[in-house]
Amino acid sequence: FIRLTRRALAHYGDLGKLVSSPLTALPAIDDRLAARGAPDQPLERATELKALLLEGIQRLKPRDGDFGTTDEWRFYNALYFSYVVGIRPYSRRARHDRLDPDARRALEWFARQVPERTLYNWQNAAAKLVAADLRTRRSANWQ
Repeated sequence: FIRLTRRALAHYGDLGKLVSSPLTALPAIDDRLAARGAPDQPLERATELKALLLEGIQRLKPRDGDFGTTDEWRFYNALYFSYVVGIRPYSRRARHDRLDPDARRALEWFARQVPERTLYNWQNAAAKLVAADLRTRRSANWQ
């Protein structure tokens, strides 16, 4: 389940890849589709999975501001800025010219203070937390 969550997070920005995630079968997605009267179609399920992932990431965010670099911020920053915002701090080809001020600060912080392997480890640890959050939302009969 953790591995599936990690893979879904890595594909956060690509609905085409999220469509193939087994996590789209989560009962929470059934409930969300029914609540908004949406058709049970693969893209709708992927859209709801993406929303669930974002909610899980948002739960990791500390309540003291919009951006920080303390230990309590590391898991949120590792997932939010890498997957939701899409910054790639170690890529020379990535375009970062349209970032908001917080994303720009995060990019600089990652590039100067966080080794690439450390970011990867934080993403794995944070994915475990998001997976635990998703697991609490699923019904007991989902395997």
